[in-house]
Amino acid sequence: MDVPAIVTVASQSLGAARDILTTLFEAKVDEQAKLKIQKAQRMLGEVQDALFQLREQNSKLQQERENLRAKLAEAETWQTKADKYELAQTPGDSVVYKYKEQPEHFACPSCFNKREIQILQDGNKEYSGTYHCPGCKMSYQVKIPKRLGPLRVQ
Repeated sequence: MDVPAIVTVASQSLGAARDILTTLFEAKVDEQAKLKIQKAQRMLGEVQDALFQLREQNSKLQQERENLRAKLAEAETWQTKADKYELAQTPGDSVVYKYKEQPEHFACPSCFNKREIQILQDGNKEYSGTYHCPGCKMSYQVKIPKRLGPLRVQ
């Protein structure tokens, strides 16, 4: 039996006991018995209040546990993604995250540190070697820029 069910059964039992004591109190009983019944009623009320507090505290703890489970799952999901990348220095002398699998690509280190994977995009495939982050708009020199040869005028 789980804690909330135990608390519910105990609370119902205490309520029934309290009702019985009230009935006895209202019956023709001598003064000594009435004092004892009143004391028992007070004690049952205190125990019932304590059970309600326990139920409330248990509910809060269950909610906190669920929140922690969700955070743990989120952290594990991120770690699984992050493990597929490694910090690497590129031929263009930038330090970025490189994907370990295929297709080869690079991720922005700034966004990576914010737990976001933004794939760097090549700005000019032919000559610049500069890659841009679509998330934070940073630029990284991933490849060595190609030099244009002299222009020929004909």
